[in-house]
Amino acid sequence: MNEYETVSKSVKIDIIDGLKDKLPQIFEDGKVNLEKLKALLTGEIVEKEDDRFYFNWAGKSKLFKLIQEPGYGTLKPDKERSIDFDNTENIVIVGENLETLKLLLKPYFGKVKMIYIDPPYNTGKDFIYRDNFKEPLKDYLEKTGQIDTEGSKLTTNTEASGRYHSDWLNFMYPRLFLARSLLRNDGVIFVSIDDNEVHNLRKIMDEIFGEECFKNSIIFRRGIKSVQAQFDTVDSLTVGHEYVVMYAKSPKARFKKLYIPLEEAKEGTWNNHWRGTDRPTMRYELFGIIPTSGQWRWSKERSRKAIENYERMLKELKVEKDNITQQQIDEWYQKECEKVGEEIDLLRLSSTGKPEHCVPPTETKLGSDLWMDLSPRGSGEVQAIFGCKVFDNPKPVGLVKRMLEFITTPNEDDIILDFFAGSGTTGQAVWDLNKEDEGNRRFILVNLDEEVQDENIKKDYSTVADICIERLKKVSEKYRKEEQQKLINNDHDFSFKVFKLDKSNFNLKDEFDISEGEDVEELKKKYLEWLGLWVNEPLVGEWKPVDIVYEIMLKEGFDLNSKIEEMEIKGNKFFHVADEKQELEFYMSLDEKITEEAIEEIRTPEYRDKVFVFLDKALSDNDKINLSAFVRLKVI
Repeated sequence: MNEYETVSKSVKIDIIDGLKDKLPQIFEDGKVNLEKLKALLTGEIVEKEDDRFYFNWAGKSKLFKLIQEPGYGTLKPDKERSIDFDNTENIVIVGENLETLKLLLKPYFGKVKMIYIDPPYNTGKDFIYRDNFKEPLKDYLEKTGQIDTEGSKLTTNTEASGRYHSDWLNFMYPRLFLARSLLRNDGVIFVSIDDNEVHNLRKIMDEIFGEECFKNSIIFRRGIKSVQAQFDTVDSLTVGHEYVVMYAKSPKARFKKLYIPLEEAKEGTWNNHWRGTDRPTMRYELFGIIPTSGQWRWSKERSRKAIENYERMLKELKVEKDNITQQQIDEWYQKECEKVGEEIDLLRLSSTGKPEHCVPPTETKLGSDLWMDLSPRGSGEVQAIFGCKVFDNPKPVGLVKRMLEFITTPNEDDIILDFFAGSGTTGQAVWDLNKEDEGNRRFILVNLDEEVQDENIKKDYSTVADICIERLKKVSEKYRKEEQQKLINNDHDFSFKVFKLDKSNFNLKDEFDISEGEDVEELKKKYLEWLGLWVNEPLVGEWKPVDIVYEIMLKEGFDLNSKIEEMEIKGNKFFHVADEKQELEFYMSLDEKITEEAIEEIRTPEYRDKVFVFLDKALSDNDKINLSAFVRLKVI
């Protein structure tokens, strides 16, 4: 019996694991005892399928097999397309999102605070991915670009297909299923959709998340096209809104109140002192600042009283000013705000009692599920960045920012995931809000390398992922320059690291559990042909050591932002990988032979019980025995 392990070559999705925590009594020898499960249900209403409401469609019965198929691919770092790869915690992944979600499952299980997606609306013109139910090897080869799919991989879903709604549901269901697993217990998912599929989306999300986890169907304004104006009669009213469906991971989820800026009720009525009628009395000197292009929202008298309140607060704390923390000031300030029933942000004082900045307050009202005040003009935002139109109907930054303000907390390192990233609106929204409230949010964006259809745009940006990455680069450059001009150094992370979904670096010839058949044999033959000279090697293709590091990180559950250091142990080169947040680490050497001196060094107290990864052929049987007695040994 071996005293060492083999490195994981796949990410396995195990639905049964969740049952073990909640119903351990139904398991025998690691398997579900169906009779015990039925016994637990005694006394409850157990109905036949025909007697209850359920939602079914063509292909649904095969979805769970698709969901449970392991993720075999890997994510390879692309430092050339990144900005400050080694120091950023923001991530952009280029590649098909179902395989990518499977790869993210181990490192990010239950760690994502908020998910926002803007998936295909199924209007008949949208592209959707044809996942392969029957042949997982073929699906893997297509998604990682190893075989020519002849255009069948990504295609429009028209009503003439015969499975118009079913195809869209089969596309969305497994992705939403995996998304739920990535959310924290206090996490939330927002999904943009319109009338074409909102009814079906609600049904599958009720099934995946639970009806009790539905929180809101938010109404969002969109631009109204004037096409109907040329006709005397129409078959329906022009649609001026979309939906953002909101579900929580837990039915017990609670949220802070949402406040939104007041708008003018109608022309000529003053409700907003900042954007309303010109009022010269609202322009005065305050801490050396005299508004010229705008005006304060508070009168001079009201501002003076606010400052007096701060001074009173400093005295009431009865401690030396040098010992007053900003948190103490903010907590006191929040209590004062609650007393008067409004949010105040006129100024913030430093621990020395001096003003750090002076910002006019925002007059607000309690928000609802009607977000009609937000501008729908995301196209204008993207056009301003590129200087021309490069993307159709991107979501506006303000929409995603409102979700972030509602759900996330500035200083909790919240992870925001968008696996239909499009032009990159979510990434910019995270940066914008972090810039405003000094937050530490970070994003993971996943973008299918979908080919751009417009021939003019395609000259500069061949894929949608190219547009997303270029947008983030331009925004990053702009924000960095702004901070340099203001002489600000607050360590904002306006950078990102790029990964590309690709074929595994491991030899997978024995990994696929597929029923025999002519089609499958042909696929296996193609895979073996691709392996070529590496058919009997553990690592395949022109692999790079750093690519192996990241593949092991993914499949062992390490965060993609783990620290990677190169080192040497007695003549052998090693990588040391540390995931500080999870308190995980491993050492890896891909040298063809591990020296006796290195083995003896590893057998010292410094490395005891650490995880070490080697090529299987680099160690003799005696070496493996000697090492496995001191460390957790894994081989490739």
